[in-house]
Amino acid sequence: MSSTSSYQRLHTDSLNFSMKHALPSLEALKVFESAARYLSFSDAAEELCVSKAAVSYQIRKLETELDCALFRRTVRQVFLTDAGQELLQVTQRLFTELGTTLDQLGATEKRSDVSVGATTYVAVRWLSARISRFSETHPGVSIVLQHAVNSDEFRVHDVDVAIRWSNMAANAQRGVLKTLPMPLFPVCAPALLERLTGSARTGPLKREQLGSAPFSSTALLCEERSLDLWREWYGPKSGSLTNPRRVIADANVRTQAAVDGLGWTMADGLMKSELDSGALVAPFAHELKGYGYLIQAPPGRYCSRAAAALRAWLVEAQ
Repeated sequence: MSSTSSYQRLHTDSLNFSMKHALPSLEALKVFESAARYLSFSDAAEELCVSKAAVSYQIRKLETELDCALFRRTVRQVFLTDAGQELLQVTQRLFTELGTTLDQLGATEKRSDVSVGATTYVAVRWLSARISRFSETHPGVSIVLQHAVNSDEFRVHDVDVAIRWSNMAANAQRGVLKTLPMPLFPVCAPALLERLTGSARTGPLKREQLGSAPFSSTALLCEERSLDLWREWYGPKSGSLTNPRRVIADANVRTQAAVDGLGWTMADGLMKSELDSGALVAPFAHELKGYGYLIQAPPGRYCSRAAAALRAWLVEAQ
């Protein structure tokens, strides 16, 4: 078979392989590239840590698949045919591009950016300390916070892990790794309580008192009007809760407003520092249960080793 005929057949067969997606095996091409670069089956065998017979087998198999000779063999040496020269150029170019791409992907993985969806309230009061301890044992992992976790535009699939406030009945959702139940209870500034009762340390109060004078004139701070947790906490048997509502969407701002004496806010376990310091007091004994935080991993999203490590850490975190 002439070299020109082999060259043409190589192009024709390569096109057919591409059209059918029946390309030669990567192993065969790797063996060919090594043998063609060294012009030696023995040297290729040593580089690839295989036997010379294995190299010869892969070359014969590749030549059979392409139906053309890639090497011209003599007693002491092998030479590339025109088809072999053409294939060597192609394989080396493709291997170089593949290596570059894999290096880039590896570099991306080594950067180990892990995205976490959490409000600033949760990030400051619960997540920050745990991330600090995680970073001590995983110094190469960079945590990227997305705070718009409660917005309508947020999609859990946009992050590696999300920490979201929720009704605990939602823990049946796919991807929930852990639940953090946190009962809700009313808190206010000591000065506001003293103005209403004559004492900054009065308690425990009955929940019916919040809907009665003089309490009924004080504002109830809330995240949104459509989700009236105050009404749920008060309960239908307690009567009418006519206190004015003041909407403050940001939980940190809402907490500060309560500290400043602007009204009552619903607290959870993450307000421990304000309660311990006395900046806020919790005079009511009744709690609203069934709410808390979900640590959620988006189903179907690729999970890097760094993301998997953080997820496992958060599940075990106390």
